[in-house]
Amino acid sequence: MRLSSYNPQDRYRRRHSERMAAFMVVVFILFLAFGLGVWFGTQNAGQQHRSIKKRYEDLLNERESLQDSITQARAEAQTAQMRYRQLQETYDDMLPEGPLRDLAALLKQQLDEGRSPERLEFLIRSARPPRNCSEPETKRFVVMSPAYDGPESQISLAEGALVIKGKGLSAINAKGQPEAWYDPSKKVTIDFIIEGQLEKSKSSVMPLRHSVVVGNREYRVTVSEGARSFAKVTYDSCDYP
Repeated sequence: MRLSSYNPQDRYRRRHSERMAAFMVVVFILFLAFGLGVWFGTQNAGQQHRSIKKRYEDLLNERESLQDSITQARAEAQTAQMRYRQLQETYDDMLPEGPLRDLAALLKQQLDEGRSPERLEFLIRSARPPRNCSEPETKRFVVMSPAYDGPESQISLAEGALVIKGKGLSAINAKGQPEAWYDPSKKVTIDFIIEGQLEKSKSSVMPLRHSVVVGNREYRVTVSEGARSFAKVTYDSCDYP
């Protein structure tokens, strides 16, 4: 009779050893995965840190470059302003003073409007002191306004060849309502009509001055504020040319 050598304790020990080996393998794998994760995380964090640091340095360089550009632009603007002031002073010094400046502006306006330079030269050369002038006279007319509903008012000179009329803005009363009469403190528009054709329409605050030639006479006209609703026209005439 043979006795069996099977020992249940050995089986339990082997199972326990196998479980412990498997557990240790799992733990090792977990530690390995954790270590790899930490390593990759560290590498990625380092890469991001280097990227952020480089971006920060690039932004600093861009800011310094922008500051340099702004400083240069301000310096150029100051230089341009100084140059402009110098040119303005030079221009003002070159312009004639008083009536000569007004005449230069008038000549420029006439040339811009297409007047012949030869004609303007002839008129200037033929200019001479007024001769055979009449005594000043005064007439008046009602200045039209948006709230005025009366008949049109005008005056005629040069035996009816020259007609003068005008319009302005309505005066405003204390209640903020427009009156029928015009406001003499605001611009008015005065029309000068020769033989039915508009010769000139001038807009200005009164007094307003204008010279117009009719036939062989030059009429020198000043339009100023008159009694309420009226404009006063003071004029004389001289030989022309």
